[in-house]
Amino acid sequence: MTADPEIAVTLSHVRARSALFTLFGDVVLPAGGEAWLSTITACMATLGFRSQAVRTALHRMAVEGWVEPRREGRYAAYRLTARGVDRLEEAAARIYRLRSLDWDGTWRLVLAPDLRDAEVVAELEWIGYGRVQDGVWAHPHPHPDTAKALLARAGVEATWVEGASVDDDRAFAGGAWALEALRDAHRDFLDEWTDVDVPTDPDERFALRLRLVHRWRRFLFLDPGLPAEVLPADWPGYTAAQVFARTYESLREPTWAHYAELQAGAGPSPSPTGRIEESASPFAQGLAALGQD
Repeated sequence: MTADPEIAVTLSHVRARSALFTLFGDVVLPAGGEAWLSTITACMATLGFRSQAVRTALHRMAVEGWVEPRREGRYAAYRLTARGVDRLEEAAARIYRLRSLDWDGTWRLVLAPDLRDAEVVAELEWIGYGRVQDGVWAHPHPHPDTAKALLARAGVEATWVEGASVDDDRAFAGGAWALEALRDAHRDFLDEWTDVDVPTDPDERFALRLRLVHRWRRFLFLDPGLPAEVLPADWPGYTAAQVFARTYESLREPTWAHYAELQAGAGPSPSPTGRIEESASPFAQGLAALGQD
């Protein structure tokens, strides 16, 4: 799986397809998993998207296998496919679950000098590996099965090294991963979202939640989930996680109420919205792990 190429665009020019992934992951998935088309277009309208653009993006996502429609008469409802859920959860698992694990102080290396395929390299880095040098990648935890399966599918011969030690773990991590760029991204997030004003208008408040989560979602594609021991002591990611959590919490209840209103009566049968399972949102998971000292 590769990172969403659309996630790097600025929010003012965000594409409907990318914003739909945010909506489905943070709202639709935790609220029963399915939403009527009219609800989806109403949610996206708060971000300024026209109905036709949303329909076109949904069709494209369905063709690509990310969402699936269900028709009831002339009405349509959409939900993420298993592939779509995996797309959103894999990066979250890498950041949240890996960072919460105890690190044993050693590195796992992949030696694959014949690996030249840029797409396979991107997928390996997506799983959380950093490039030490040409043909050598590192990971702080036992090699994920997904990495071994990836190289096996690609027909790449690799040597998997366990328990490698280095003299300076922080310097090693800084050379294998773009930590300075990630530090700058965290600082930009803090500049943008620290003490942000929460609007009273329901649509504007809902849009703010989507923009917040969409902005935070970038870190699911940028952050390799390295252990705290190899990060700088003043790492801004912890503060950024706290700001995200605080802002998200201030928006949580009123935006869920607004979403329920949008779903009510949107289709020919009772709303697909079920009991809210917030833990199903890959964007809201693991904040305690991210915010640990």
